[in-house]
Amino acid sequence: VGSVNVLNYVAGQVGKTVKFGPNHTLEAAGSFTQLTDLVGEMGAGKVALLLVHGANPAHSLPAAFSQALGRVGYKVNFSSYLDETAAASDLVLPDLHPLEQWNDARPRAGIYALQQPVMQPVFPNTRHTGDVLLQASGTAGTFKDYLQTRWRTLHQRYGRGRAFDEFWSDALQHGGVYADAPAQSVRLVPGIAQRLGGQPRSVGASEKYLLIVFPSIALHDGRGANKPWLQELPDPVSKITWHGWVEVHPETAAKSQLANGDILLLESPHGAVRAPVWITPGVRPDVLAVPSGQGHKAYGRYAKDRSFNAFTLLSETPADFGGRAFAVDVKITKTGEHRRLATVEGDAREQGEGVIEVLPLAKARQLKRGAHPFAEEEPPAYARKALDAWGEAQHEKASLGNYAGEHPRWAMAIDLAKCTGCSACVTACYAENNLATVGEELVSRRRQMSWLRIERYYTGGERGGPVGAVVTPMLCQQCGNAPCEPVCPVYAAYHTPDGLNGQVYNRCVGTRYCANNCPYKVRYFNWYNYAEHGGEWESWPDPLNMLLNPDVTVREKGVMEKCTFCVQRIRGAQNRARLEDRNVQDGDITPSCAQACPSEAIVFGDLHDKTSRVAALAQDPRGYHVLAGLNTQPAVTYLAKVVHGAVVEG
Repeated sequence: VGSVNVLNYVAGQVGKTVKFGPNHTLEAAGSFTQLTDLVGEMGAGKVALLLVHGANPAHSLPAAFSQALGRVGYKVNFSSYLDETAAASDLVLPDLHPLEQWNDARPRAGIYALQQPVMQPVFPNTRHTGDVLLQASGTAGTFKDYLQTRWRTLHQRYGRGRAFDEFWSDALQHGGVYADAPAQSVRLVPGIAQRLGGQPRSVGASEKYLLIVFPSIALHDGRGANKPWLQELPDPVSKITWHGWVEVHPETAAKSQLANGDILLLESPHGAVRAPVWITPGVRPDVLAVPSGQGHKAYGRYAKDRSFNAFTLLSETPADFGGRAFAVDVKITKTGEHRRLATVEGDAREQGEGVIEVLPLAKARQLKRGAHPFAEEEPPAYARKALDAWGEAQHEKASLGNYAGEHPRWAMAIDLAKCTGCSACVTACYAENNLATVGEELVSRRRQMSWLRIERYYTGGERGGPVGAVVTPMLCQQCGNAPCEPVCPVYAAYHTPDGLNGQVYNRCVGTRYCANNCPYKVRYFNWYNYAEHGGEWESWPDPLNMLLNPDVTVREKGVMEKCTFCVQRIRGAQNRARLEDRNVQDGDITPSCAQACPSEAIVFGDLHDKTSRVAALAQDPRGYHVLAGLNTQPAVTYLAKVVHGAVVEG
């Protein structure tokens, strides 16, 4: 964050694009000095009582903390999980899950968020940490009472003459209070660039390499490691799941005769770990990189004894802050062992298929409405005749039975200029549609169940040129001329009147012909009964079965499944509109992927409604269809990615 702030300041964006206060929080640069002092006092036996809440420093800090923790007189841990720090504590007070508790937060100036419980506590012996501290201090009342007392101060500033009860009720309905905040003036701290570390230093021909520990996009520092959704979420770049890895440049791999999955011993002055190799052009030849988040010795069934803890390699007295705090010199040694990585990567490069189209900014600015630079070439006469006959047949089908009359054509637009590959849409789909997590072994056999995946392709890199990467969400395209439908022998795959490629689960006999015939490879087969209680491949052991969506069928062994555009949400919105005697309006329906997207790259709506956002985006000059030459008539329009400078070809 500090580096980004400095770059924005140097580029002159502070006060323009970046305004500290209204849209960015100005925080002091973090420092390890105080933490180092605390560890020193703990190791000297000067700390009689240590309270730990909402953190797991025994895992996410270098080994010196765990060693010093043993010399603390009495350790109390407030946690919802029995992690490494809780296991080393003298007293563990089980805390409520955030969904079970009252709380508030101030993410940035002017925003006061209010959090209320959405469910009763799952476990009866848990208590809010605030209630425990209030009782220990002899203060009467609950943490909710304390919270309301604090919010009376906000009521005086933002109540606008309303009674407190009305103000409180309104804050609960809207999730807090949202007020305007003035921009803050900022200045660059002298010497900050030097403290941030600048470019990584070269280690040349030395036996040692500079190792960078970077936070996992799913697990972060390890706090998400016991969530199977996050363990099975592929890294957007490496596409690896359920395990850590060490990133090695192809030149380094060739010099050391390394292949993907080979186990390396990484040794620093502070510790050693064994990590499987993943070869990528995304690192420098003299640099190695490993993600944090794995290597827990406790913390539950999904995290315990999995992979390695990269933090054990780091210095006990790191640089004050910035990238240098997570960098260390390491020596590598081949172990002769190999591990199969659970990766979902297909081709590393696009092979010219036009899955991801890229435009330079200058050309994108020149595009005019109605111009489509990615349109397919006009087919020859014999093919045109066949396509015309197909179109006539489609028109005739649309006038029969339930298909007659006016129907919506549900469609989606995905703007690749906005998509960052964060994968929030992928996890949201798991939550909404009861997707099973199958574990590392089955993922390595390509039996994952994710209806939506993030595809990553490298660009450039030839003859030492710059290397880039582009990403795109890939899901069922809800084709108007779907190849999956006519090959199903039992009509489990069918076409709905509103344009969806439907799937009848209790009709499916699992021939998998539809998956073979899908050019987008977005159909998934249930090889096991993941919902079987106590079964070998159970995906939702108690109490995780409580998270299942009651609006969506839980599929069984032998059934094919795929993205439905969250049809349960579509039918729910249609039913509500019918009860209110009105038509479905644009924006009434939002699939889970679009709802979770932080950059609003995904837009959903009715293509037949010419006033809808999705209809307008479908006509955008950047728009194109993936594999349009197959005449599948996809309902998903992709908007080409826009890049600064020249386009680096794949």
